[in-house]
Amino acid sequence: MIDEPAQTLSDLAQRLATRLLPDLQTTYSQADAALISGLMLGLAQDYERAVDNRMRDINEINEIFRSLGNEVPGAVERSAFMDQAPSSLHLTDVNTLHAQGMELLIQLHAWAESADDTLNRQIWQLLHRHCERNRFDITGG
Repeated sequence: MIDEPAQTLSDLAQRLATRLLPDLQTTYSQADAALISGLMLGLAQDYERAVDNRMRDINEINEIFRSLGNEVPGAVERSAFMDQAPSSLHLTDVNTLHAQGMELLIQLHAWAESADDTLNRQIWQLLHRHCERNRFDITGG
């Protein structure tokens, strides 16, 4: 068992960037190693927050869905979504439910852009929070 997977990924990425990358002879190899290091740092960050961030999105999507009446298109689908929970807290299962919610949110947003300015703004605010939660903070080396 790896007790701290995010820290382990981060340590490996740093080692790749600081120890191996400088010894590589070609520009291609250096760029490839830098890309791999950056991706590993991103994976480390996402590992720590993935389930929590997706569950926050799901909860916020449900809040918006609960505030809507049946006259808004997609009521049946939204109701079915709100009755669900991920089948486990494995990232794959959470991702599946999250994708369903985002798909319904996109459909709702397409309608709201021309039919409900308040709802349109609420969805944009949710999407902004989603982006901020999932932003990668990776500094260049």
